Amino acid sequence: SNGLRKAGGSSRRRVRYEEELNHQQLEIVMHPGGPMLALAGAGTGKTRTLVYRTSRLIEDGVPPGKILLLTFTNTAAREMMGRVQQLVEIGSTRITGGTFQSAGHRILRRYAELLGYTPRFSILDREDATDLMGVALAEISPDLPAKRLPRPRLLVELYSFVINTGHELGEVLGERAPQFVDEGNLIADVFKRYLERKRKADLMDFDDLLLNWLLLLSRFPRARAELRERFDHILVDEYQDTNRLQADIVDGMLGSDRNVMVVGDDAQSIYAFRGADFDNILGFPDRHPDCRVFRLETNYRSVPPILDLANASIVHNTRQFQKTLRPERSGGHPPLEVAVPTPEIQASHVAEQLLELHEEGIDLEDMAVLYRNHAHSLDLQIELTRRNIPYRVRSGLRFFEHRHVKDVLA
Repeated sequence: SNGLRKAGGSSRRRVRYEEELNHQQLEIVMHPGGPMLALAGAGTGKTRTLVYRTSRLIEDGVPPGKILLLTFTNTAAREMMGRVQQLVEIGSTRITGGTFQSAGHRILRRYAELLGYTPRFSILDREDATDLMGVALAEISPDLPAKRLPRPRLLVELYSFVINTGHELGEVLGERAPQFVDEGNLIADVFKRYLERKRKADLMDFDDLLLNWLLLLSRFPRARAELRERFDHILVDEYQDTNRLQADIVDGMLGSDRNVMVVGDDAQSIYAFRGADFDNILGFPDRHPDCRVFRLETNYRSVPPILDLANASIVHNTRQFQKTLRPERSGGHPPLEVAVPTPEIQASHVAEQLLELHEEGIDLEDMAVLYRNHAHSLDLQIELTRRNIPYRVRSGLRFFEHRHVKDVLA
């Protein structure tokens, strides 16, 4: 049962799980199977728990090829599989790991002909998809200049949101592009033409890699039976960031043993604007009434005053899984909240703090300034330059390196 060979057992395990995991992590790693929801607070060793559970499954006889590991990025999957390999020293590369899109891609190559594609179908990136949507728009509405319609890039975003959330087009337009709500029928025709052109040209976009995977599970009984047979254990990371389509895929992939472990934290769900639905994690026990709910609550990352603030803030969430993060570290200072009347004074205050810390002997390399939006860094970059404080921008160009700024300065 649960895809484990009874002949295995703890005597054959090389990894010392009891010594290397805390009791909450160990409970998750050793649980036999069935539906599992692991609520992992920030800094609680979520990746470690996933890695050790995967290695424990393999040590107890689950073939690596029967494990599906779904992560937020392909890099995260490679890192986890590399760590599993170090623990159990076998070919963990036989694990199917990666994003939902990359896993869907591999599965769809095998079943493409069922869906009207050839096994050699090509994949459209976002730019290609935008170009093709522009062609579909021009064909449906050739009198473009006379009519105000969404640009192809916005149409691709709207199309993707509809596909990934299952929401009605009219509802999505009302929320995300209300100025085009009267053009719903025409936009629907553009989407249909876009679909026809993709099918005719043997093309799938990133959303098709998910949608067609779900179509295999819902409309083709033979493919569904084979896919459910193919994997004994499915593990999903960052489950709070999944959308409706991804949650339906996971549920549709479960065989009779229903060995699925989803890991996430409802308090860290920030991608609603991209279609993520934290109802997936809140509603998991309703969809799987026999699921075991686990909690990871020992935080190894933050000092107590930081955690106190986070816990005090999260407690006000109206819908949540109750958990309290406990710090492993000690010390630290209470966070400061500083009110500033203007962006310029904010930049000046931050620069002064950096200089004070530097005078106390802290290296500039060990300081970081976080901001919510790249535009917010502009005042700070000007202030740091004015005070001759060297800095690096970790995403995008520094303000003074932009071509138009260089032109003005020249």
